[in-house]
Amino acid sequence: MELHHLMQHVALAPARISVQLKQGEESPGSLDVSQGPVAVEDEQPWLAEPNMKNITSMADYLTLKRVDAAISLELANLAYTSFKNELYKLRPELASKNFSFGFDSSGNIQILDPQESLSTEERIWLTEQLKHRGIEDHLVDHSSAMLALAKYDKTGFNTLYKLEAADIARIVDYGKILESDDMEQTWKKQISERAEKRTPFISVHI
Repeated sequence: MELHHLMQHVALAPARISVQLKQGEESPGSLDVSQGPVAVEDEQPWLAEPNMKNITSMADYLTLKRVDAAISLELANLAYTSFKNELYKLRPELASKNFSFGFDSSGNIQILDPQESLSTEERIWLTEQLKHRGIEDHLVDHSSAMLALAKYDKTGFNTLYKLEAADIARIVDYGKILESDDMEQTWKKQISERAEKRTPFISVHI
C-alpha cells in the first residue's frame, strides 16, 4: 500500500470514531468508570497509550496498529533506500559489502555481517547512519506495533507464533525486509521460518 493512502487511512480513522460517539452509540470498548478498575493490559490496552483517546474498541485499536506498522515500515524503506543510494558516493567500499541489520535484545540497531567483512569502524559508522536517518526509530515503531498485534489480534498471522521483543531481535533481518519487493511477505516468511509456533490449547475431558 502506498504511503499517502496509509496516511489518509490514519487521518480518517479517528474521525469515524468521533462520529460514532457524537451519535451516542455506546461502544463495547468504552470505559465506564462505574464498573470499577479495568484490566487495561488485557482488555483495553489503548488506555495505556498516548494519543488514543478516540479509540473505543479492540477492533479500532488493532486497525490503527496495522496502519502504524505499515506506515513505519514504508517510512523506514524510504529512508533506507535513500541511504543505500547515497552509500555509493559516501562510502563506495561499503556499498559492495554484504551487510544487513536487525535489533539486539536491548532494542538497538545491530549490524549483521555474515561474511565478517566489516571493520569495527565500519560497523559503528553504519549504525550511526541508520540512527541519524531515523531508520532505527521507524523500525522500533514497526516492531512495537507488530508485538501488539501478536498479543491482541487473535486471528492475525503473528498470533500463530511466540513473539516478544527478544524474539524479534533474534529472528528478524530488517535489512532484507526493506530491500525486498514485498516487505510484508518477507516479514511473514522470516517469522514462519524462524519463530517458535504457539502450541494450540487442547481441552481434554475425562
